[in-house]
Amino acid sequence: MTGFTSLPGALAMPLPDFVRQDWPEAEFNVDGARGIGVRALGLALNSVFQPIFDAKGNVQGHEALLRASARSKPMSPQAAFQAAVAHGRLISFDRLARTLHLYNYATFQTGLTGLYLNVHPQLLTGVERHGVVFERVLQTLNWQPEQIVLEIVEDEIAPGELSRVREAVNNYRSVGYRIAIDDFGSRHANLDRLWQLEPDVVKLDKALIAQAATSPRLQRALPKLVELLHELEATVVVEGIETKAQHAIAIDAGADLLQGFYLGEPRPLGRG
Repeated sequence: MTGFTSLPGALAMPLPDFVRQDWPEAEFNVDGARGIGVRALGLALNSVFQPIFDAKGNVQGHEALLRASARSKPMSPQAAFQAAVAHGRLISFDRLARTLHLYNYATFQTGLTGLYLNVHPQLLTGVERHGVVFERVLQTLNWQPEQIVLEIVEDEIAPGELSRVREAVNNYRSVGYRIAIDDFGSRHANLDRLWQLEPDVVKLDKALIAQAATSPRLQRALPKLVELLHELEATVVVEGIETKAQHAIAIDAGADLLQGFYLGEPRPLGRG
């Protein structure tokens, strides 16, 4: 295949050439247990994946999460992205992280369940020709945009940016990506934004299920919220399930999909 460079180690698939162009100094590695990793900006970056289940316990997808460390000391994904901002490399760093997740998933995950990827709020409306570069990554793996769910945090959309976010969402959706609103119900949830963005998936913030476990009033209200979101033709995911009781409440509320440490923790997909 022309225009690509193979990764050292056991990776069976070539990396897109733009990754090497963006990150000529990056060091890639393949570990049997941790999967594919990369060193960039002085950081060690790896992917972990948290499963998302249906009510019957079947895995319906995974959310990709970044794990970063500096000098063997863990750091939050937010801190890693802040380092990229400080170096003026946010766009290429975000691209690198998404490519890392996709290659880990395609290499080590059996079956083609949906992959949920977070979209950095500063990039959703700031990158022209939305998704074109990432489509090239998908093409190297014979994946389709329909297999990707792009997650947007509703609370991070600035009031004056809604029309631009809606345009970006429509651009992504026009080529097949599904759109998820993440952390809905945290702080000041805005139903009007849901009506305008028309997400395919709404992920309820973990605070809702935690509070429902101790508040009979919220426990009674949760099914009504799920019903309302179903009226918007959205698939509803309850996040942050950490106990058996919370699991039962989410199922009773009519949630379509379930996610949380009680069901499955984020982990690498390597075969160590």
